[in-house]
Amino acid sequence: MKSLFWSFEKSEDGRERAAAALRPTTTTVAEFSPCAGGLAWPTGRAHWSVNLAMTHGQRIRRLALALPGVLTWLAISALFWGPLVFPWPLAFAIVAFDLYWFARAFSAAYHGIQGYWRIKAAAAVDWRAEYEKALDDGQVLTPWETVHHVVIIPNLNEETEKLRATLQALSAQEHVARQITVVLAMEAKEQAAYQKASMLQEEFRESFGNIVATFHPAGLPGEAPGKSSNEAWAARRAKELLVDERGYDLATMTVTSCDADSLFHPRYFSCLTFRFCTDPQRHRRFWQAPIFLYNNIWRVPMPIRVVSVLSNISFLGDLCKGHRLVFPQSTYSLSFQMAHEVDYWDPEVIPEDWHMFLKCFFHLRGEVDTEPIFLPIGADAVHAATYWQSLVTRYKQAKRHAWGAEDIAYAAREFLLHPEIPWWLRARRMWALVENHLLWSTHWFILTLGGAVPTLLAAPLQEMTPFAGLPQLVSLILTACLGPFVIVIALDWLLRPPPPTDFKRWFVPVTHLQWFLLPVTSAVFATLPALHAQTQMMLGKPLIYEVTKKV
Repeated sequence: MKSLFWSFEKSEDGRERAAAALRPTTTTVAEFSPCAGGLAWPTGRAHWSVNLAMTHGQRIRRLALALPGVLTWLAISALFWGPLVFPWPLAFAIVAFDLYWFARAFSAAYHGIQGYWRIKAAAAVDWRAEYEKALDDGQVLTPWETVHHVVIIPNLNEETEKLRATLQALSAQEHVARQITVVLAMEAKEQAAYQKASMLQEEFRESFGNIVATFHPAGLPGEAPGKSSNEAWAARRAKELLVDERGYDLATMTVTSCDADSLFHPRYFSCLTFRFCTDPQRHRRFWQAPIFLYNNIWRVPMPIRVVSVLSNISFLGDLCKGHRLVFPQSTYSLSFQMAHEVDYWDPEVIPEDWHMFLKCFFHLRGEVDTEPIFLPIGADAVHAATYWQSLVTRYKQAKRHAWGAEDIAYAAREFLLHPEIPWWLRARRMWALVENHLLWSTHWFILTLGGAVPTLLAAPLQEMTPFAGLPQLVSLILTACLGPFVIVIALDWLLRPPPPTDFKRWFVPVTHLQWFLLPVTSAVFATLPALHAQTQMMLGKPLIYEVTKKV
């Protein structure tokens, strides 16, 4: 097996040539900002573009980016002025929202139980044997041996040990490790990038079909620093090497977006190979596994542990719902041919996973959806050098994730530009996107304050009739949510790895006290970062990308 080490920017001249190869020939891209002076609506099939003359388009996009923040603040502030303006509709809206939240909680618990058993079932399957059965039944569309998996690992200033653990998990893939090309997507601005990549390539050169390194130059025109721009660069370099130079068949390749701390289940890629070989719609699929932030769950601060667990079970439940409306998250796979058809990841966005799905969905006639693979991927929860730094870093990470609300503006325009997609299909995707981001930034205020604040404000004005008994009714509904919540706690305990040997055993029962922190942790590490991101976007202030520290 060959180990490759290749770069496009070892010299200043080389860097210029590489940059020119990707520089658009008909558009110019403004500085990354939600209200950059020349930023207009996207044109063409893949890129947002700039046209300094299109001031009307700039204003429309600016308004669209401000919309999530406007709606969020409208909903929150309605708790204070609503009792004076429309008391009856507000009272009904609060009760309806709480009932809706109970339904969501019940659904998360029910589907979480389903997900637990599906994980157990999928882990017990020999996917190569399943392929042989499908072959006998005439259901195979692509031979197993022809499938090749490209795994892109974008990283910046990551510790070598963390990358090594990810590569070890990849090298342990059952049946298909030699059908994997690992792309270490380094950032050229990192001083140790070349040395780190070279060492890892040498160490794992016999473990995969190929292990290569790419070096993404900093400061390319129109790019936002982060995972998306690095991934787009690496994917194009991988296509040049494997398809253009070596003759690999793009139609039999997958590409996986892999975080630097992702630890794949040993059967993930054999299951992916089986799915790819037997699915007639394989070139219109994303594949997504449950992502469990369990790699370091026993070492992270208690507040971070709470939000990590809720994220784990919630996402597992989403994968079990039959409507396939789930968006890919963090680490996911897709057809390399499909990625090439849409011109890869957009380099000017920061949260890339949902955006990439929306890009494929709209530009491929709405034929794209997400299929679950119930073989979990381990990931790190935020853990910095000190307790306080961990909390601050977790807040910043949540804010960066919530910046994905900018996709609402992108999706709204694509919704209008693609009438060939059935309106109900576009509407379902649009609703799923809007619902997620608006719930993210408002639910805590409505659930926590909705029963008390309107009642207190209405009392002096003798407007109590709509709110008579509202606090008691809200309390009853939210108390009913404790049942599903207990199920979530139990599922976490079943799925979580055992504590490490150096973890104090007497402290294990004490960790259950973490759940009393839920009202605070959900506010500080979920709602407030989302509100912060949407407000910043509404005011036209750019997001400064920071790599999440996980030690």
